[in-house]
Amino acid sequence: MEHGRQKWTYEYKYRRGGKTLCCLYAKGSCLGFMVILGKDERAKFEEIRSALSPAVCRKYDEADTYHDGKWVMFEPADSTEFDDYMKILSIKRKPNRK
Repeated sequence: MEHGRQKWTYEYKYRRGGKTLCCLYAKGSCLGFMVILGKDERAKFEEIRSALSPAVCRKYDEADTYHDGKWVMFEPADSTEFDDYMKILSIKRKPNRK
């Protein structure tokens, strides 16, 4: 773990195939989860938008867009949006080969 950015105490980058899949942040009793979606990934997000909760879509819409993608930070309070997070991660991750 590394010391997290700005207001977070810890940061853990989860990498898969040489690319960062997501970042997990922690401080005290709070957890953050960030996904950076590039141009193609943002188009895929729009395709599945109707299957996601309004709260997740709102976080996406409010997120800042930089030259390398849209940085979406979630701060889950419970597991109600877990399925939505998995759908977003499936955009970033290629399926396993069989």
